[in-house]
Amino acid sequence: MKAGSRPQYYRIRRMVQMVREGAETGYLPNSSDFMKEFEVSRRTVARDLDFLRDEENAPLAYDEARHGFRLTDETYMLPPVRISRREAFSFALARKLLAHYEDTPLHLDMRSVLDKIAESLEGDVTIEPDWLSEHVGVLPEDRVRIDPDVWAKLAGCVERCEAVRATYQTFDGRVSEYELHPYHLLAYHGNWYLMSWNAEKGRVATFALSRFRRIAATGQGYTRAAEFSPETYARQAFGIVGGEKPIKVRLLFEPKLAVYITERQWHPTQEFRTRRDGRVEMRLETTGRKELVRWVLSWMPDVKVLAPKSLRDRITEKLQDGLRTQQ
Repeated sequence: MKAGSRPQYYRIRRMVQMVREGAETGYLPNSSDFMKEFEVSRRTVARDLDFLRDEENAPLAYDEARHGFRLTDETYMLPPVRISRREAFSFALARKLLAHYEDTPLHLDMRSVLDKIAESLEGDVTIEPDWLSEHVGVLPEDRVRIDPDVWAKLAGCVERCEAVRATYQTFDGRVSEYELHPYHLLAYHGNWYLMSWNAEKGRVATFALSRFRRIAATGQGYTRAAEFSPETYARQAFGIVGGEKPIKVRLLFEPKLAVYITERQWHPTQEFRTRRDGRVEMRLETTGRKELVRWVLSWMPDVKVLAPKSLRDRITEKLQDGLRTQQ
């Protein structure tokens, strides 16, 4: 979060912390220091100081001789954060959701963050854990184990814009060597994926972190392509797969799937039209053919591919392959 967008509750707590640090170091912070720290105007700093004195009863005083603020009562403590019943419920649910991502790289860090938040909370409303366990449940998605070292190496290379050489095992088991420019990390359906420039193919591709067998930072920097946007990539892809030539897709679902299909967001470009016989036509445009094929097959025999012909032919081929394996 950029400093200028920090909420007031953060700023006032940081102000008190800076004043305490000033008492220890001998340099008392003034309004200019607060403006620089939070990247806000002098007027905003003045409002925050007034809020501290008037609403939080902070014993702040300006020391004319030392040109900075100090606490006239060194024992002063800001009151803990107060939350509503609705906020308390949401917080408790967040902790419950986190429990289903144990063994993932961020679990310990996020658990620590939530514990610190819990310690700072104060309020008359509490949500009993037994009540939450009884009335609210979370079914976890299938997930894979991520090697923390793989996560740390790739996250570091993304941050530093450093190229890597990697040994990677593809979905069908093939092992290949790649030279990659790591761009972005993305969580999807129980796994983490690296969106990276594939030097060999000359385009952005996605790689599952669970399938990296070896990673070596090259020490060579790179410049991220100016046109790259993870949001744009995700909008054009289908699921996690994209980067190919866009195709315009038309699918026709049987009436018994109409409610389920239309109530969900499958793709950002999706459009629905219900026909008189109850069947639903779905239209979308995507650059992700592979996952689209698997998704369409999952609805067989209750969906028909209207367009494009290349997708219809691919679905037919897959269905015929499936029939042969059952003979």
